[in-house]
Amino acid sequence: MTKNHHEIIICGAGMIGLTFALLMAEKKIKVCIVDKNDKESLLKQQDNRTTAISQGSYRIFRKLGIWKKLKNEFQSINQIFVSEGLGSHDINFDHKNLKEGPLGFIVNNKLIKRTLLNEVSKSKYISFKYCTEIFNINNEDIDNSFIETKNVKLYFRMLVAADGRFSRTRYHANIKYYFHDYQQTAFVFNISHTKKHHGVALERFFPTGPLAILPVKNLKINQSSVVWTVDSGVANDDVFKINFRKEFEKKYNNFFGKLISLSEIKKYPLNVFSCYDIFKRNVVLIGDACQAIHPIAGQGFNLGLRDAFILAKTLEKSKELGLEPFNLSLMKSYENMRIIDKTLLVNATHNLNGLFSGSGEFKSLLRKAGLRIFAQSTFLKNQSMLFAMGLRSLEA
Repeated sequence: MTKNHHEIIICGAGMIGLTFALLMAEKKIKVCIVDKNDKESLLKQQDNRTTAISQGSYRIFRKLGIWKKLKNEFQSINQIFVSEGLGSHDINFDHKNLKEGPLGFIVNNKLIKRTLLNEVSKSKYISFKYCTEIFNINNEDIDNSFIETKNVKLYFRMLVAADGRFSRTRYHANIKYYFHDYQQTAFVFNISHTKKHHGVALERFFPTGPLAILPVKNLKINQSSVVWTVDSGVANDDVFKINFRKEFEKKYNNFFGKLISLSEIKKYPLNVFSCYDIFKRNVVLIGDACQAIHPIAGQGFNLGLRDAFILAKTLEKSKELGLEPFNLSLMKSYENMRIIDKTLLVNATHNLNGLFSGSGEFKSLLRKAGLRIFAQSTFLKNQSMLFAMGLRSLEA
């Protein structure tokens, strides 16, 4: 096979694309990653965000040998306290009730990406084409499919789009999707505080949007990561901008003791993308390229990682049967395995945000009743934890 002909091309060197490449390499299946950035830019990306890694995702990383490379620079989530506003903790999710290990882990994005890139560079099954942007996809003929770049045509049997929420691969493949703008802004930053967090995460729901405070590992200071969702009208208000810290302190309410400092604040507009088709001909979407959800439950990355994991298993089966990477019957099987998980999480996060954002007496009563039912039911709490931990199979 020549350097411009590949069985499987992965578009996008984000965390999902890189992990998928390593999953394929583990199965001794060769892949080629293409990304518009150069190697130095990918290694030096300044992403100060953190990612919530579910127990299920942790097990995938552990099997790949990735987890031990993180050198214990991760923070376990042992409990999650949920409340409406500043009320009492209506629900306490405690990992001790399940005996499956921590509810999840908080890891710095830069650390994950650097670790994955280092592992990819060592693999003889993975080639990499940097500074390669896709200008067009021609796959009318599956037996003669190629992508057009600035300098060359790259031929493929299957193209896996892992290039994120605003996927250009999805655009070029003409795959339709549902889109909704939440008219909300997420402020992401770290805080330092006087008390230890002890692996506790906090989720508070306010009419203007939810506030999530997640524990971060830092041996020098007591630190947590914040994702604060606010209606865009409020976020863009000049008075709010001036009083940002004061407004945050009201909602934080000294949960981990007195607030000491805030890091640089990044803000992101919130929306949802959900593709009507998981694949079209021999182009298949995974991760945010397929479905990019509201961060209210911190499940976007874990949903995408399950895409990568199950697609890799499907392609391993294709190899064992002596079939081409793209096999219509197996791809429909893959789509069926992912549809429940995808649909459930897209709808759940969409509806949760609708329920727990916005004012009104009816909504308030509904929220309180729902939280009360959950708080009083061990079964519901345990099933919710298993689902959020990625330990409940949702394959069709």
